[in-house]
Amino acid sequence: MLKDPRTTGALAPSSARLAWELANLAKGSEHVLELGAGTGAITQALSKVVNGEKFEVVELQEKLVASLKHRYPNVKVVHSSAHSALDSCPWRGSVAVVSSLPFRSLPPAMKRLTVQSLLAFLKSSPGSQLIQYTYGLSVPFSAPADFKWQQIKWVLTNFPPACIWVLTKTPDR
Repeated sequence: MLKDPRTTGALAPSSARLAWELANLAKGSEHVLELGAGTGAITQALSKVVNGEKFEVVELQEKLVASLKHRYPNVKVVHSSAHSALDSCPWRGSVAVVSSLPFRSLPPAMKRLTVQSLLAFLKSSPGSQLIQYTYGLSVPFSAPADFKWQQIKWVLTNFPPACIWVLTKTPDR
């Protein structure tokens, strides 16, 4: 957090309640890709509801990657940027992308690349969804008209309180 605050979203790990809410939204998907795993608070909840071979964790900070690999030896942990992981993800079909990325504080170039990769992934993988939480009142980032944000719920027991959002591609007509 102190070295590069714009790539870290919060001072404290996500609460167990927030982690369980996110995991429950993802658990019916064929595959789960977690972006920005950090200390693994959400990884822990996801690992309890998602089969290990259908679950991949992505983290940019090398020290956190090492910690995640040690704590979750049965989960594939990848040291990568979110956009690179999305661009090379082999899964299609029903994929839940569970994100802890701090879109409001990401450097503009990183945010642009990540959003482009997310939108391209969701377009190429019908039935997939981005599950994202924020600490603000508005959507995590603006999306084109052929996508739809849905506000799911507020988790007031998280510090700070967090809002869960889901982004999906609207069906082609």
